[in-house]
Amino acid sequence: MMAAIPAFSVFSARLPRSPVVVADVSDCVRWSFALLALALASHAPALPLAAWPALALALCSRWPSWRGIPALRLLLLAGALAAAGIVFGWMDNRTLRLALLLVLALKWAEARSAREFALLAGGALIAGALGLLQWGDWVGLALVVCLPLLALATLEAAASAEMHGTRAETPSPRHAARRRIAASLGARLGANLGRLALALPFAAALFLFFPRIPGPLWDIGLTFGLPMSLSLEKSDQGLGVSTRLKPGQGQTQTGIAESAPVLLAEFDNWVPPTSLLYWRGPVYYDFDGSEWRLDPAYEAGQGRALMRRGWTKSSAFADTLAKKVQEITYTVRLTPHKHLWLYGLDLPAALAAESFVSADWQVLSHRPVTAETSYRLKSWLDWEAGGALDDDTRRRALALPATGNPRLRALGAELAAQPPDGRIAAALAALAREGYKVRDRFTFREGPDALDEFWFDRREGNADLYAGTFVFLMRAAGLPARLVTGYRGGKLMALTDYVIVKKSHAHAWAEVWDEARGWRRIDPVDLIAPERFADARRVQAAPSGAAKPAAPRRPQEAAQRQAADAGMRQTSPATASTTAVAAAGWRAPGEESFFARWVFRLDGETQKALLAALGSGFGDEPDGAKRSGFAWAWLLAGAAFSGALAFAAVGFVVWRRETRRLPPPQRHWNRLARLLARRGFRREVWECPANFARRVAAARPLWATAVTALANAYTDWRYALGRADAPRRVAACARKLHNLILADR
Repeated sequence: MMAAIPAFSVFSARLPRSPVVVADVSDCVRWSFALLALALASHAPALPLAAWPALALALCSRWPSWRGIPALRLLLLAGALAAAGIVFGWMDNRTLRLALLLVLALKWAEARSAREFALLAGGALIAGALGLLQWGDWVGLALVVCLPLLALATLEAAASAEMHGTRAETPSPRHAARRRIAASLGARLGANLGRLALALPFAAALFLFFPRIPGPLWDIGLTFGLPMSLSLEKSDQGLGVSTRLKPGQGQTQTGIAESAPVLLAEFDNWVPPTSLLYWRGPVYYDFDGSEWRLDPAYEAGQGRALMRRGWTKSSAFADTLAKKVQEITYTVRLTPHKHLWLYGLDLPAALAAESFVSADWQVLSHRPVTAETSYRLKSWLDWEAGGALDDDTRRRALALPATGNPRLRALGAELAAQPPDGRIAAALAALAREGYKVRDRFTFREGPDALDEFWFDRREGNADLYAGTFVFLMRAAGLPARLVTGYRGGKLMALTDYVIVKKSHAHAWAEVWDEARGWRRIDPVDLIAPERFADARRVQAAPSGAAKPAAPRRPQEAAQRQAADAGMRQTSPATASTTAVAAAGWRAPGEESFFARWVFRLDGETQKALLAALGSGFGDEPDGAKRSGFAWAWLLAGAAFSGALAFAAVGFVVWRRETRRLPPPQRHWNRLARLLARRGFRREVWECPANFARRVAAARPLWATAVTALANAYTDWRYALGRADAPRRVAACARKLHNLILADR
C-alpha cells in the first residue's frame, strides 16, 4: 500500500485529469473524516471499549464554538492517556496505540486549513497501515485498497482548497451539499482508482525485487537492546504459556498479538537450524477429556515445591541422561508472562542463576517472571534419556478419562498387541499416509468424542491438537506419554546470531516413554507437513576462528527410523518439502492462501527462494544440488513488460485525450499533415498553410487542387471566423486529399 502511493506520482503530470471539482475545507473535512474513521476501525480489535468514548468526544469537539475548547481537548488527551497508563502501563502497546489515535482525532477536530488536512491524511494512512496487522487476509486487502483511495481523495481536496484560497468551511443548502459530495465522490475516487491501477506494476516490481529485511523494523531494534515490552500484547494465556489447554485452543490468531515477541536469543559462535530449536514450556500429564491441566503448584507459582522434585544442579540432571551431544551456549531476553518458565532449548546443560530443572525437564525460575529478564543457558540439541520411570509419573502418564473417544481407545487396544516400537511406528505411518493436514485455522467441535471426530473424520488441525491426540492414543496403547508445549523455531536475523521467537511460533509435541531409551520426542507435524520446518539442513557458518560443531542429528530420527521399519519410506523434513513442491509443479496457490502467502507474509527467505529457482522447489534442492532456475530473470522481464504496457497505456490515453479535445477541423488538418509528413512533405513550424500547400502542389501536381482547397478552407476556419461553412469544407477537402494520397503510389 505504501509503495503504490509514491509510484503513481510518476504519472500524475501525464494522467488524464479528473473533472474539475472546486473544493473548500468542507470537502477536506468529509474526506479526512472518512479516512480517519477507517483508520480507527482498523484498530478496533486491539482497543478496549473504554477507549471509544474518548475518541468520540475528541471527534465531536470540532463543532462547539466555546472558547475553552482547545483547553478541553488537551485535558481530554491527558486524562485518557493517564487512565490508559494506569490500567495498562505507560509503555504498553495499547497505551501507545490510543495515544496515536487520540492525537489524530484531536488534530482533525482542530484542523482549519488545507495543509493541516494534508498532514492529517499522512498520519491517518500510517495509523491505518499499523491497523492492518489486526485483520485477516481479505479484510486487510480491502483496507489496502480503501485507505490509499481515501488518502489521495483527501490530499486532492486539500490541494484544490489551497489553490482556490479557501480557509473556512462554506455553509450551503443541503441539496447543494449533496450534489457537491456526489460529484466529488465520483470524480476523485474514479481518477485516483485509475492512478493506483497504473501504479500497480511498478509497486509490484518494488514489492517483489526490493530486498526484504527479516521481520519488521522493530525486530531489528530489539537486537540493539530496545525493550521488548513495548511491542508485547501482555497475556498469560495461550499455547506455550497457559497452565490449562483445551484441544485446538492454540489456533493461530491473525493480528499483532501473534507477531509479539516472546524471547530474543543470542547464540555464541553458531546458530543451529531454527527447525531444531524446541523452546520447552509447560508439560501436561492430566487430561479430563476436555482440558489439559498442570500441577496446581504451577498455577500458584510455588517454585520451591517444584524444586524439591527436580534438580538444582545441571550436573545432577546430566547424570540421568544416557546420551548428550551438540552443546550450544546462548543468552535469552524473556518477556514477562507471570509464570515460572524460563524457556530453554531441549535439554538444559547449564542453568542460569536462581533457576532449576523441574521433574518434567523444564527450566524454571524461583519466582514468577513479572518483568523482562535476561539469563544465560547451555543446552544439548541431541540427547537420549535413560533411567527408570517412577510409579507416580507412570500412573499420570498412562491415565485416561473414564469415558469418551471410544474409537481412539479401540485403535490403541489394537496397537497394544504389537511391541512398543511397533505401536509408535504404526501410529506414525498412519499419520504420514492417510491424508492428514496441518491447519492454523480449522473447525473443532468440543465434546466427549471430539478427539475421535478429529482423528478419524476431519483429519485437520494444528500442532497441539495432533500432539495431544497422539498422547491419548499412545496411552490407550499402553505407553506412557505426555504433552509438551512451548515454541519451535524462531526468526533468524540475517547476518547476526540473534533469533527472535514470537507468539506465532507456539508449538506442541509429544514425548513417549521408551523402556530402553527413556522419554523420546515425537513431533507429528514433521510427518504430516514437513515443509513447515524444512530448514534442518540450512546451517549458518560459524564465525572465523570459532569451531563449528558437527551437524546435529535430527530429533525425529528415532521416530523416522521406526516408521521406516514399518515399511514407510520417510525422508527428512527438508527433502520431503522439496519433493512435495517439485512434484506439484510451480503453480499458484488457491485464492484462500494467495494473499496470505505471496502478499502479507512474503518474507525475505521466501523472496530469495522464489527469485533463486523456478521449477526446482523454490530453492530447497536436496543436498549437493545446484540452483538451476532463473525465476528472477523471468519475473524481472515480466515486470519490465508490465511497465512498458503501463507506459504505452498512459501515452495512448494522453494522446486520445488531447486529440478529443481539439475541434474537428483541427483534427482533420493534423491528420493530413501527418500523412503528408510520411510522404516526405513535413510542414515547418514557421510555414503558413498557403505556403505549405504551394510547396506540396509544386512537387505533386496531381494533389495541387485538393491541397490548395484544404489550405484555403482551413485558413477560413482558423482566421475568417464569419465563414460558417468552413468546418464542412475542411472535412470535405481533407477527405478528398486523403483519397488522392492513398491512390497515388
